[in-house]
Amino acid sequence: MLDQDQTPADDVLVDMTPVAPIPTLPPPPGSRRRLWLTLAACGVAAVIALAVAFAHDTADFGAYRYSPPKEFLGLPIVPAERIPKASPLPAGAKVSGYQTEDKSRSVVLTVRELPIISPSAVIDSVVTQATTRWHVEGLRTVEPGERGGVMKCGHITDMMKKAGKPQDVAFCVWVDGSMWAVYIEHGEDITLDTDVLANDARKFRHLAEVPS
Repeated sequence: MLDQDQTPADDVLVDMTPVAPIPTLPPPPGSRRRLWLTLAACGVAAVIALAVAFAHDTADFGAYRYSPPKEFLGLPIVPAERIPKASPLPAGAKVSGYQTEDKSRSVVLTVRELPIISPSAVIDSVVTQATTRWHVEGLRTVEPGERGGVMKCGHITDMMKKAGKPQDVAFCVWVDGSMWAVYIEHGEDITLDTDVLANDARKFRHLAEVPS
C-alpha cells in the first residue's frame, strides 16, 4: 500500500520484465499493484544473438537452471501469485520478488532460462531494452562471479519518486550460457553503491543458479 506522501509513481518493486512493446499507460492512480509494477515494468524483449561465439564466455553452456531461494538479504520471497505482471511475459520467463513488510526494501528478478552461445553478444541488447523508458546512470561492466558470463550494473533515478524526490533504483543484468536475468534492488532514500549492488547480484546468482 502506498504511503500517504507518495505519488502513484512512488512504488518500491519493479519488474524489469522482457517484453515488447512495453505498455505506455500506467495502472490507475493509487493502485496497490503499482508497488510491484513500477519495479516490474522495465521490460526486456531481448533478441538472442547466437551467430557469434566467444570462447571466454561459452563455458557452462546450459549448465545451470534457475531456482530462487526462499529468502535473500533477509527479505522473504513474495509468492508468485501476489506479483502483478505489467505486461505479458516472454515464453519461459520467470519473475521473483523479495520485500520487507513495510515495503521499504525490495529485490525483483526477471529471468529467462535458455542456452546462450555468446553472452557478450547479447547483454547490451538486454540492458537497452530493459531500461528503454528510463535514464540510466553509471552503467558499467562488473565482475560476474563464479557463475561466469557477463554482467553490467547501473542506476535509474527517474523511475520512482517519494514526496516528489527521485528514488534510486539500482539494477544489474547478467547473461551466461544458461540464462539472462535482470536484477533490481531498491531501498527507500538510499543510493546503493554499485560495488555493493554487484556483490548482492553475485550472491543471488550463487544461490539461485543451481546445476542442471
